[in-house]
Amino acid sequence: MTYATAASFLLSVLQAIPLQVWGVLIGGLITVATTTYFAGREHRKKRKSEAIAVALKASLINNSFAYLLQHIKSADNKAKGTNPHAKIELWTRIPLLSGKLEPIGIEPSELLVFIETREYELAEELLTLTMRHKSICDAFNDFNDRKRELRTRLTEGTVTGGEIVSHTAPFDVTSQIIVMELNTLTNSIVDLLPTFREDSRKIVKKITPALRKHLGDRTIPYFKEINQ
Repeated sequence: MTYATAASFLLSVLQAIPLQVWGVLIGGLITVATTTYFAGREHRKKRKSEAIAVALKASLINNSFAYLLQHIKSADNKAKGTNPHAKIELWTRIPLLSGKLEPIGIEPSELLVFIETREYELAEELLTLTMRHKSICDAFNDFNDRKRELRTRLTEGTVTGGEIVSHTAPFDVTSQIIVMELNTLTNSIVDLLPTFREDSRKIVKKITPALRKHLGDRTIPYFKEINQ
C-alpha cells in the first residue's frame, strides 16, 4: 500500500466516524489535557510549599544556633565583667535554659524538590544540618539535667538562678562525675556551635536562589536571620 493509498484509506475511516463520536473523542481529549494541566500545576504548588517549608526550617535552625551561641557568650562576658581575674569554669557560668530544646527535623521526603534541581550537595547539607541541630539540642538538654542534679546535691555555697556562684566543700564521687560530664558537654558545645552556626548561615543563603531558579518563581522569599 502506497502512502497516498494509506492516506486515502485513513481519510475514509475518519469520515465514517459519526459526529457524536467525534464529540466524545474531542471532549475526552480536552478532559485529559485539562486534568494534566491542573495536575501539573498542583504538583508545582506542592513542591513550592515543601521547598518553602524546608527553607523555613533551615532558617529556624540557623537562628537557634545563633541564639544558643549568644546565650553562652552573654554568660561568659557577664562573668568576666563581674570578676575578670577569677578562674571559673565555663559550665558554672552558663545559665539553665527554661524547658527542653526541641530538635527541628527535615525528612528526606521533604527534599524531593532539591533532588529534582540536582542540588544533591545542598540536600545532603540540609540533612546534616538537622542532625547537627539534634546533637546540640541533646547536649544542652543533658547539660541542664546534669546541672540541676548537681544543684540538688550541694550542701553549701551559693547558687544564683542557674549559676553555681561558689562552692568550697569537696564534691562527693557522684558529684565529681557530674562535673566531669558538665565540662565535657560544655567543651563540646563551645567547640562545635560556632562552626555549626557558620555552616548553617551558608546553607540558608543558598536555598532561595536554588529554588527560584528551579521553580522559576521569584516570589520565594529570603529568610532573615537574627543578629548574633
